[in-house]
Amino acid sequence: MPKRTTILYTSSDGLKGAAEDELIIYYCKFSGRHAFTTDVDIDTLPRRRTDGARVLDKGKHMLRLYTTDGGTKLLRRKDGTVERQYRLNVGRLPVAYTAEPDGALVYVLEGAVTAFQKDPAAGDRVPVPPCIRKGDAGSTEVVLELEDRQPHAAVAKITSDAVRVHLTGHTSSEAAAHELLQLMSRVLNMRLTQMVVMRGANSKQRILTVEMLTPRQVYRALRGEAPKPGARGGEEAGGRSGGGGGRGRGRRPWFAGL
Repeated sequence: MPKRTTILYTSSDGLKGAAEDELIIYYCKFSGRHAFTTDVDIDTLPRRRTDGARVLDKGKHMLRLYTTDGGTKLLRRKDGTVERQYRLNVGRLPVAYTAEPDGALVYVLEGAVTAFQKDPAAGDRVPVPPCIRKGDAGSTEVVLELEDRQPHAAVAKITSDAVRVHLTGHTSSEAAAHELLQLMSRVLNMRLTQMVVMRGANSKQRILTVEMLTPRQVYRALRGEAPKPGARGGEEAGGRSGGGGGRGRGRRPWFAGL
């Protein structure tokens, strides 16, 4: 049986009745894919006592879902009752459910989504995820999550929480740090001296600071969408001319804090 894609759950006129700057976009916390758009901060909604899910009433709030039919789940609660949930999935992961088909109450699972305000200036463009943010003095900071010992270096996935990067070396080695900067230099079309990488909250996390690019320009480059005006690409990146001729100059700032 083919899965049904849920395009719209809404009250009255839906998105037409809400101002653009009042809309909040929610993404699956694990895949980074668009889950739903609404006009209410779900953190202000009441919680369901049984599982902590946020209760969103479609009769009171605008809601547009970008989910698929996740099937029916039967759960036995502590009091012995059996509950039927109609799951709403993003990919294979449930982010919410209803108690009946097309029910008026949508229960958003705890910890399933993350949100950030839509930028009115962005129009219909995909919003920049919160892991790519404004830094100091016009720079942009990017939260990176490293996966080492992979077949090749690449930007693997962009989620709301981090940009996942594959490296061939071990994350603790200087070679991997250099490999990371080489990769970012190519992807962002920037010089190595225009970037700094610092350690993050754990051994797999890094914070990349990029000069001269806005968060949206960085996001578009990571998605492979377009070159960045004014960015200068990889001239000092060792290996471009075979063998790392540019490794000697300015190397310490590249790996500051590593």
